[in-house]
Amino acid sequence: MEITRKRTEDASWAQVKELVAAGALKVGDEISDNLLTGQKMVYVVADITEKEVKFVSKDLLPERVVWNESGRNTGGFKESDLCRYLNEVVWATLPEELRAVISERECLQIVEGKEDRFMLKLWLPSEFEVFGDSWASEVEEGQQFELFKDPRNRVKFDQDGERAAWWLLSVCAGHSTHACGVASNGYAGSGSCSNALRVPVCFSIKK
Repeated sequence: MEITRKRTEDASWAQVKELVAAGALKVGDEISDNLLTGQKMVYVVADITEKEVKFVSKDLLPERVVWNESGRNTGGFKESDLCRYLNEVVWATLPEELRAVISERECLQIVEGKEDRFMLKLWLPSEFEVFGDSWASEVEEGQQFELFKDPRNRVKFDQDGERAAWWLLSVCAGHSTHACGVASNGYAGSGSCSNALRVPVCFSIKK
């Protein structure tokens, strides 16, 4: 695996964790590694807080997945099929060395005015964390990630190099069957929970 900053250098995930603890990473730094499936992934430092460094993959996983098989957003992301997919199926494809350094992150969701905080190892950013505004969700869940303040970083690509839409954590306000996403052009979007969109790999490493 490699870290790309102003230069490329070899590193292990244990060394990346040391860099996190030392405060030596900055937003925009990239970590390249392979999934157990052989797929290459590039993880970008998306946001840094006093407690943790958040990573969001530059590209998307090849599979299209529904937000919820039921077609509804009841229970929010915490109880969604998408959340289970990330933390069971995708988690199993991560190298053991990477799994060892990933920390649980506190996620915030607001569904029908009810605030819920929960811990996850693999998650998705909220609409507010991507856009710094609440378009379809109409709620402020978290703080905008530094990486996404540049609109170009909201555009993600599939395995064929084509722009693709991707899911977010947030549900759409006033719609029991829709969740928020990012359109292929990087704009805020939404779709039926039964639609199949792609997802990035997102995780945190505590300092």
